[in-house]
Amino acid sequence: MTRIGLISDTHGYLNPKVLDLFAQVQYILHAGDVGEDHILDTLESMAPTFAVSGNTDGIPIVRRPLRFSGELGGVRICMTHGHLLDSGDSNLSAYLMFQEDKPGVIVQGHTHIPQNKLISDVLFVNPGSASRSRSGAENPSVAILEIAVDGELTVKFFPLPTER
Repeated sequence: MTRIGLISDTHGYLNPKVLDLFAQVQYILHAGDVGEDHILDTLESMAPTFAVSGNTDGIPIVRRPLRFSGELGGVRICMTHGHLLDSGDSNLSAYLMFQEDKPGVIVQGHTHIPQNKLISDVLFVNPGSASRSRSGAENPSVAILEIAVDGELTVKFFPLPTER
Protein backbone atom coordinates (compact mmCIF):
# COMPACT_ATOMS: atom_id res chain seq x y z
CA MET A 1 0.00 0.00 0.00
CA THR A 2 1.17 3.51 -0.84
CA ARG A 3 0.25 6.33 1.55
CA ILE A 4 0.39 9.94 0.36
CA GLY A 5 0.02 12.93 2.67
CA LEU A 6 -2.15 15.66 1.16
CA ILE A 7 -1.85 19.21 2.48
CA SER A 8 -2.76 22.66 1.21
CA ASP A 9 -3.05 26.27 2.27
CA THR A 10 -0.52 26.27 5.10
CA HIS A 11 -0.07 30.04 4.64
CA GLY A 12 3.29 30.03 6.45
CA TYR A 13 2.28 27.80 9.38
CA LEU A 14 2.87 24.05 9.65
CA ASN A 15 0.80 22.60 12.48
CA PRO A 16 3.01 20.21 14.52
CA LYS A 17 0.25 17.55 14.39
CA VAL A 18 0.93 17.21 10.64
CA LEU A 19 4.37 15.77 11.44
CA ASP A 20 2.75 12.96 13.44
CA LEU A 21 0.03 12.31 10.86
CA PHE A 22 2.49 12.16 7.96
CA ALA A 23 5.14 10.09 9.79
CA GLN A 24 4.32 6.92 7.80
CA VAL A 25 3.60 8.33 4.33
CA GLN A 26 5.74 7.56 1.27
CA TYR A 27 5.03 10.90 -0.47
CA ILE A 28 3.64 14.32 0.37
CA LEU A 29 1.70 16.57 -2.01
CA HIS A 30 1.25 20.26 -1.11
CA ALA A 31 -1.49 21.91 -3.20
CA GLY A 32 -0.23 25.48 -2.85
CA ASP A 33 -0.37 28.61 -0.72
CA VAL A 34 2.68 27.26 1.10
CA GLY A 35 3.73 30.62 2.49
CA GLU A 36 7.32 29.87 3.56
CA ASP A 37 9.97 27.60 2.04
CA HIS A 38 10.87 26.13 5.44
CA ILE A 39 7.50 24.33 5.38
CA LEU A 40 8.50 22.44 2.24
CA ASP A 41 11.95 21.77 3.72
CA THR A 42 10.33 20.20 6.80
CA LEU A 43 7.95 18.09 4.71
CA GLU A 44 10.77 17.04 2.36
CA SER A 45 12.75 15.80 5.36
CA MET A 46 9.89 13.36 6.04
CA ALA A 47 9.15 12.06 2.52
CA PRO A 48 9.61 13.10 -1.12
CA THR A 49 7.45 16.21 -1.45
CA PHE A 50 5.82 17.73 -4.53
CA ALA A 51 4.28 21.20 -4.35
CA VAL A 52 2.53 23.68 -6.61
CA SER A 53 2.21 27.45 -6.29
CA GLY A 54 -0.95 29.07 -5.03
CA ASN A 55 -2.30 32.57 -5.41
CA THR A 56 -0.53 33.84 -2.26
CA ASP A 57 2.85 32.27 -3.05
CA GLY A 58 4.07 35.15 -5.21
CA ILE A 59 7.02 34.62 -7.54
CA PRO A 60 8.69 31.35 -6.38
CA ILE A 61 7.23 29.26 -9.21
CA VAL A 62 10.75 28.12 -10.04
CA ARG A 63 10.53 25.88 -6.98
CA ARG A 64 6.77 25.46 -7.21
CA PRO A 65 5.15 25.13 -10.64
CA LEU A 66 1.47 25.84 -11.23
CA ARG A 67 0.68 22.18 -11.94
CA PHE A 68 2.03 18.73 -11.13
CA SER A 69 1.47 15.41 -12.84
CA GLY A 70 3.19 12.20 -11.81
CA GLU A 71 2.65 8.51 -11.18
CA LEU A 72 2.70 7.58 -7.51
CA GLY A 73 1.74 4.14 -6.25
CA GLY A 74 0.80 3.12 -9.79
CA VAL A 75 -1.80 5.91 -10.14
CA ARG A 76 -1.50 9.09 -12.23
CA ILE A 77 -1.97 11.95 -9.76
CA CYS A 78 -2.35 15.54 -10.94
CA MET A 79 -2.37 18.63 -8.74
CA THR A 80 -3.02 22.35 -9.02
CA HIS A 81 -3.86 24.94 -6.39
CA GLY A 82 -7.18 25.84 -7.96
CA HIS A 83 -7.02 29.62 -8.15
CA LEU A 84 -6.79 29.53 -11.96
CA LEU A 85 -9.83 27.27 -12.32
CA ASP A 86 -13.43 28.24 -13.05
CA SER A 87 -14.99 28.81 -9.65
CA GLY A 88 -18.36 27.67 -11.02
CA ASP A 89 -17.10 24.09 -11.46
CA SER A 90 -13.49 23.71 -10.38
CA ASN A 91 -13.64 19.92 -10.77
CA LEU A 92 -14.55 20.19 -14.44
CA SER A 93 -11.92 22.89 -15.00
CA ALA A 94 -9.27 20.76 -13.27
CA TYR A 95 -10.26 17.72 -15.32
CA LEU A 96 -9.96 19.72 -18.55
CA MET A 97 -6.55 21.04 -17.43
CA PHE A 98 -5.23 17.51 -16.90
CA GLN A 99 -7.34 15.53 -19.39
CA GLU A 100 -4.38 14.57 -21.60
CA ASP A 101 -2.54 13.20 -18.54
CA LYS A 102 -5.36 10.69 -17.95
CA PRO A 103 -5.48 11.25 -14.19
CA GLY A 104 -6.81 8.80 -11.64
CA VAL A 105 -6.66 11.47 -8.92
CA ILE A 106 -6.76 15.27 -9.06
CA VAL A 107 -5.70 17.17 -5.94
CA GLN A 108 -6.71 20.82 -5.46
CA GLY A 109 -6.57 23.39 -2.68
CA HIS A 110 -7.61 27.06 -2.61
CA THR A 111 -11.20 26.74 -1.36
CA HIS A 112 -10.17 25.61 2.16
CA ILE A 113 -13.07 23.13 1.94
CA PRO A 114 -12.32 19.38 2.17
CA GLN A 115 -13.55 17.31 -0.77
CA ASN A 116 -13.48 13.63 -1.70
CA LYS A 117 -15.57 13.07 -4.82
CA LEU A 118 -15.41 10.40 -7.52
CA ILE A 119 -16.56 11.68 -10.92
CA SER A 120 -16.26 9.48 -14.03
CA ASP A 121 -13.44 7.34 -12.60
CA VAL A 122 -11.41 10.37 -11.45
CA LEU A 123 -11.08 11.02 -7.72
CA PHE A 124 -11.12 14.74 -6.87
CA VAL A 125 -9.55 15.53 -3.49
CA ASN A 126 -9.13 18.76 -1.58
CA PRO A 127 -7.50 18.22 1.83
CA GLY A 128 -8.92 21.52 3.12
CA SER A 129 -6.76 24.23 4.63
CA ALA A 130 -4.03 23.11 7.03
CA SER A 131 -4.00 26.55 8.65
CA ARG A 132 -7.50 28.02 8.77
CA SER A 133 -10.93 27.79 7.27
CA ARG A 134 -12.41 30.56 5.19
CA SER A 135 -15.95 30.33 6.44
CA GLY A 136 -15.25 29.21 9.98
CA ALA A 137 -17.45 26.17 9.34
CA GLU A 138 -14.56 23.78 8.70
CA ASN A 139 -11.66 22.98 11.00
CA PRO A 140 -8.16 23.04 9.54
CA SER A 141 -7.42 19.64 8.05
CA VAL A 142 -5.10 17.43 6.03
CA ALA A 143 -5.74 14.12 4.30
CA ILE A 144 -3.99 10.86 3.53
CA LEU A 145 -4.61 9.10 0.24
CA GLU A 146 -4.10 5.34 0.43
CA ILE A 147 -3.50 3.39 -2.77
CA ALA A 148 -3.96 -0.35 -2.30
CA VAL A 149 -1.98 -2.88 -4.34
CA ASP A 150 -5.14 -3.55 -6.39
CA GLY A 151 -5.48 0.20 -7.13
CA GLU A 152 -8.34 0.88 -4.71
CA LEU A 153 -8.23 4.49 -3.47
CA THR A 154 -9.16 5.58 0.04
CA VAL A 155 -9.02 9.12 1.42
CA LYS A 156 -8.94 9.81 5.15
CA PHE A 157 -9.31 13.34 6.52
CA PHE A 158 -7.71 14.48 9.77
CA PRO A 159 -8.82 17.63 11.61
CA LEU A 160 -6.07 19.80 13.05
CA PRO A 161 -6.15 21.85 16.25
CA THR A 162 -7.04 25.47 15.57
CA GLU A 163 -4.67 27.02 18.11
CA ARG A 164 -1.15 27.99 17.12
